[in-house]
Amino acid sequence: MAAKDAHTFLINWFRRFPQLRSRDLYIAGESYAGHYVPQLAEAVFDGNKNVSKDDQINFKGFIIGNALMDDGTDQKGMVEYAWDHAVISDQVYDKVKHACDFADEEEFTSAAACKEALKGYFDVYYLIDMYSLFAPACFNDSTFITRRRQRPLIRGQLAPRFFSKFDPCKSGVTEAYFNRRDVQEALHANVSGRIPYPWTHCSYGIRTWRDAPHSVLPVIKKLIAGGLRVWVYSGDTDGRIPVTSTRLTLNKLGLNITQDWAPWYFRQQVGGWTIEYDGLTFVTIRGAGHQVPTFKPMQALVLISRFLGNKKMPSFPWPSS
Repeated sequence: MAAKDAHTFLINWFRRFPQLRSRDLYIAGESYAGHYVPQLAEAVFDGNKNVSKDDQINFKGFIIGNALMDDGTDQKGMVEYAWDHAVISDQVYDKVKHACDFADEEEFTSAAACKEALKGYFDVYYLIDMYSLFAPACFNDSTFITRRRQRPLIRGQLAPRFFSKFDPCKSGVTEAYFNRRDVQEALHANVSGRIPYPWTHCSYGIRTWRDAPHSVLPVIKKLIAGGLRVWVYSGDTDGRIPVTSTRLTLNKLGLNITQDWAPWYFRQQVGGWTIEYDGLTFVTIRGAGHQVPTFKPMQALVLISRFLGNKKMPSFPWPSS
């Protein structure tokens, strides 16, 4: 449904701005965009075969970061990453491994023993930020802990900012901003003013949504076969959709490796690692959390520039002459 609505928006947007129709279109997103970006990409890809030439979109590819793509490998990778980074104990790790069959998406999401085992895993993330393991957590808001306990997979509503380079409480600032009436009017959002609830980063209602596939890997395979440019990237300090999850997911695609694991460089330092598959490029960003541009904006700019330019990541610490 979301993909269909977004595709309809794109068609109407290009009708309104026809001067942009000839431009290349790329779609990007992070986190749950691992679902809705490939789904939108598929809608555009298929739609171009069934619409008039005037409504065809010059779609070239997509890039997704720390992306939720496959329930089984994503959840398994979360637990593996937490143990490997000394976040959970051996006892919690062993309990989860024995209670949760991550290969069976239907079973592990409903099994009582698995849910009980995962409680010990989630308890740790009441104390540190799941979305950036080594960054400070926000504890300014007295309701923060309560909110995190209510929805451990979704970042809580946060509090006033710290005046420092990294702001662990920035979500509270942005929520206050987007709930200002003048901001909503400028964005043509909530135009009636009658929506009875405030804007939040993640709605509680999304937890009851069931219209979602367990995996988008068949969609990604289809789009790779269709010749689209596909990049996946991962900040390597994220615990929510960690690099471990993404590597397990990409292995599940079964793609041939065309250029093996190698470092890429930013200002003479290793910026991360990259591997190229037949039809897909994977890039890690060293030291970045769940939202890569928040933590490493300059490295993110290099990444996006290389993706748009269809160029490999910088493979030498010094620029070539």
